[in-house]
Amino acid sequence: MATGWRPESLTDLQVADGEAYHQALYHGGDIELPAGWHKRSVEKLIDLSLPHIKEGALVVDYGSGTGGSAIELLKNLDERNVSVELVMIDPLVSWFAKAREIIGSREGVHFEISIQTDSSGKAKFRRLNDMLGGKKADVIISSSTLHLVPAKAISDLASQFADCLKPEGVLVWNSGDLDSDFRPINSALLHDPYRSVREILRNDEERRKALLKMGKNESDKSERRLDRIFPSPFPVEIILDAMSDAGFSTELSDRVVEFSSVDAERFVLVPRLAEIAAPLLAGEERDSAIRKALSISLARIAKQGKGNDGFYRSHWIYGLHSR
Repeated sequence: MATGWRPESLTDLQVADGEAYHQALYHGGDIELPAGWHKRSVEKLIDLSLPHIKEGALVVDYGSGTGGSAIELLKNLDERNVSVELVMIDPLVSWFAKAREIIGSREGVHFEISIQTDSSGKAKFRRLNDMLGGKKADVIISSSTLHLVPAKAISDLASQFADCLKPEGVLVWNSGDLDSDFRPINSALLHDPYRSVREILRNDEERRKALLKMGKNESDKSERRLDRIFPSPFPVEIILDAMSDAGFSTELSDRVVEFSSVDAERFVLVPRLAEIAAPLLAGEERDSAIRKALSISLARIAKQGKGNDGFYRSHWIYGLHSR
């Protein structure tokens, strides 16, 4: 059995959130049926990682979510009859609990929740070295996570990665939501449709009425929180400079991944992500407003030549770092 963190007293909403995100990655929740965008975006990450993973290696999955990247990695390792020690790390209880449900029966898997409350009651992120208990990793992977880290925190995180790798170890990451000067003009960033949904709904009449009922201070606080769900993208150079400063050499590559309109709807209706439409009531009121806004958003992206009626093209960047 897996070791480490276990979920306790999850609410029905947290369980539903984890299940919904898992089904955004795997159709019907079947790990043999990955959504096309998930399969295509992760397989290159796995391909870059596999040459550096040997029998008995310590592999860290930083930002595991519901386990999508780990599931695909373990499939490949099982085919090669390679066993590893896998440390999965994430701050979000609802998604991480689903990862534990899926992978928790495996030996050699360890779960670490990456956020904790200090003595003053303030939440803060744990240091990677502490979560690994001083062990050094052979490989650290991080899928669709670094663009969610505040730009001002990237430098420190890069240093943590460097400190927690063996001398010959590597860091491999991907992101579909970083600005770059090499993104093809016929592609969008991963979260562009959902940021557009947020903007469309910002002035939705029913939503504005609900905000007014909250009072200005409360509504302003809520709006700032919702803006952080799909944050504005920052340049990839912020990551590259931080990695260089931490002593890493870098190999960069990219890939354009088609994201179907059906999968886009399934993705943005995950309860935690659908919060962008709050304070519209969770359920049909919120979902209906999101669907309508998403249809407008995807049509705009298609008109820009970045997709069509059935999908939009997302641009993914891959970093392979060694020292």
